[in-house]
Order: sequence, then structure tokens, then C-alpha cells
Amino acid sequence: MSEHEPELVGYALGELSPAEAARVARHLEACPECRTTLRNIEASLGWLGTVVPQTEPPAGLRARVLAAAAGDDRRRWRSAWARGLLAAAAGLLVIALVLAVTRADRRVDELASRQAVVAAVLAEADWSTAMRGEAPGLPSVVGRVYLDREGERAVVALEKMPPPERGTVYQLWLVRSDGQRENGGVFVPDAAGRVLLVVEAQASWSAYQGMGITMEPAPEGSPQPTGRRVAGCSWKWEAWRSG
Repeated sequence: MSEHEPELVGYALGELSPAEAARVARHLEACPECRTTLRNIEASLGWLGTVVPQTEPPAGLRARVLAAAAGDDRRRWRSAWARGLLAAAAGLLVIALVLAVTRADRRVDELASRQAVVAAVLAEADWSTAMRGEAPGLPSVVGRVYLDREGERAVVALEKMPPPERGTVYQLWLVRSDGQRENGGVFVPDAAGRVLLVVEAQASWSAYQGMGITMEPAPEGSPQPTGRRVAGCSWKWEAWRSG
């Protein structure tokens, strides 16, 4: 089994986050083996409704069925046929439930792991700043950034974020002290406009001067900012230390 198969299953079922789906899509472009695996997974999912075993009917079944249709045996045949359908439906239901429970267990594990990462970053954080709305219709403050200046991870908590424009996603950018932008990931708010991100930087936060959020083409975003900036924050470590 490919090491990427669990992610490919989630990709085929549409269960990955936009950032995860974008990463898998990029990998698929360069990996023919995983493209083949994905096609096999999609084929298996498409044939899920045919998993009831098929057997060769016994000789003479057609004659018995026709004879039963002329008398009371017809009702008994209908009853047996209905029981067979119910058994098949029950089998499919069990399979569906197993799949649902497996996916639910995976979601619980992923949620617990994510919560542990968020808690670890917040426990290490020694500095925070407001993420300010910069687009019409956004509140003046849309969230907050928590980080350890010498660390490489941050938690970005946002709220009251409207859905991105059609065909776009929000993309977070890390702004280096020299003005270069690094991709911090793409996201879409939940129905209540909330977002909780764990952001991984390429260097310690002392090498950066802020963050920005733009709207970029879905689902993967852009290598560099192309859309309008809707929110952001900035900081000056030297001024902060001297203060």
C-alpha cells in the first residue's frame, strides 16, 4: 500500500481541508503512481453498491419461477425475493456504517492531534498581536496571532470572516523583513466565519515583520500574492525590544 493512500482516500471522498487537498493535488501532478492509486480508489468507491456477492443461478430456476407465477407459490417467491433485497440492503448499510465509523474515528484522532498542536503553540507563545481587517465590510479586528518570537510555529485565530469570493480561497502570507512573501497556507472559514490555523514558518519569527491575507484562485492559491489584501498585521521587533 502506498504511504499516501490514506490521504488519497480522503481526497477521493472530499474530506480534506483546502490546504491538504491542494497539497495532494500538487503531488498527484508529479506522481503517476499515486494517480493510478487514486483511479483505483475512485473505481472501488464507484463499485461500492455492487459488493453483494453475485452467484450463478441454479439450473431450472427460470422454470420454477414461471410455474410459481401461476399459483400461490408466487406470493412465497415474492416474499423470498423481498427478503433477499432486504438482506442485500442490510449488507450495504453495514458497509456504509463501517466506513462512516472509520471516517469518524479518523476525524476524532485528527481533531485531538490538532488540538494538541494548538495547545503546544499557545503554551510556548510569548507575544501576540491583532489581525486587522483591511477590506470593506470587515471589522477593524478580525482575529489575533499568537507566537514565540524564537519559534517557527504560530496560531492564527480569526472570526467574522465572510466566505471568499466565488472561485477563490483565502491565502495567508508571511512577510519577511526583506519584504519577501512566504506561503502560509490556504483556508476557507466555517459557516460562522471562524478560522483556527497552525502556521509553520521557514525560520524563526524574528526574521519576519508581519502577515497578510489575500484572496487567491481556488483550490491551491498562488505562489505569490495576486489578489487584493483583505487583512494583515505587522510588527517591529527592534522597537518592541527597546520599548
